[in-house]
Amino acid sequence: MRILFLCHRYLDTTLGGVAEFLHHLPLALKVHDAEVIIYTRASKDGPNRLASPEILENHIPHFSGPFLKPRFFISKKELQPFLSLCEKEKIDLIHAQGTYRAGFMAMHAHKQTGIPYIVTSHSDISAVNSQRIQRGNIKRRCKKVLEKANFVTHLAPAMQEASDSIHVTNHKSQIIHNGIDVAAWEKVLNQPEQDYMLAIGRLEPEKGFPLLIDAYAGLRKKGFRTSLVIAGTGSIEKELEQQARNYGFNVLTDFRDTSSIPSESIIFPGYIRAQAKKDLFSHAKLVLFATQPQACEEAFGIVQLEAMAAGKPLIASDIAAARYLQSRGMQALLVTPDSQHAWTEAMHALLYDDNLRHVMGQNNQKAVKQFDWIHIAKEYRVVYEAVLTEKTLR
Repeated sequence: MRILFLCHRYLDTTLGGVAEFLHHLPLALKVHDAEVIIYTRASKDGPNRLASPEILENHIPHFSGPFLKPRFFISKKELQPFLSLCEKEKIDLIHAQGTYRAGFMAMHAHKQTGIPYIVTSHSDISAVNSQRIQRGNIKRRCKKVLEKANFVTHLAPAMQEASDSIHVTNHKSQIIHNGIDVAAWEKVLNQPEQDYMLAIGRLEPEKGFPLLIDAYAGLRKKGFRTSLVIAGTGSIEKELEQQARNYGFNVLTDFRDTSSIPSESIIFPGYIRAQAKKDLFSHAKLVLFATQPQACEEAFGIVQLEAMAAGKPLIASDIAAARYLQSRGMQALLVTPDSQHAWTEAMHALLYDDNLRHVMGQNNQKAVKQFDWIHIAKEYRVVYEAVLTEKTLR
């Protein structure tokens, strides 16, 4: 069984949840006898033609090239590089990561070749994240993509609701979660705490980092010496650093020695990945997830899974993605997303109670096992087989 993962965004290790999905799921699918190749849009700096494959860190071939822009008329010539690739690689099924761009291209490839396709609904169909999806012509295109799809999967109920608001696919859809490599995180469990809280992700306004700095200022007024680590890069990185300095805090930037975090500081280590990221999670007292729902709807929230895998408690914005994970066993204090006071009080409560942090972390460690990529890949493998054999899953 040969599956082509189709993703609009050029593959980049800094893409967060999407990159995790494209890295780990193909590896786990190998265990279930499914071979994957990945096709993405060419990079902005690269030529707009089919490029020779790049072998990724996970040893999966990655092709990049022309990507259809959704519109009324599409010629077969535009699709030819992609169609030739599908023929050469003997692709059995196309798995579109997203409805609007990837799903549209998969639909037209299906029209030309008959190759079946499934769509996984990502945040591109959220009206909060994209005003485009509210336009009538865009909704009609997405509706057609969903109508023609052989199957549709959703990362969480919120994504299912967003997809069903365009076109109901209950007869051919299923929730299949995002995942995590549980075994890789088990190596960093039960490490001694250092006195810091961790917030990590893209440093963008909608992720709530400015609010966390304000809440941290309230915590310091209560006499806590605990530090705040804000890991990542993004458009407001310099603004956040200046905000912290304006409070008079000790601010450390490009800080790489995460083995010893100084007290009473806000630390900006930049983009952290691989083992360094796991180490940063493993020594934190707790993890903060402050997405602001009025500006961004999270499809799932990979940071929450990472905190669970590291055996850490969370404080999280009270949003649909967090509530859903809480219903699946995640241990977190959910707070009003934009309330500085609520965040400060939640920080105080968890930092003050060592036993509560320990119990929540242990429970998270147990609950995260249901999200192991091996289990997630098995669910996708069942869907692939059903589509290819025209069996029903309902």
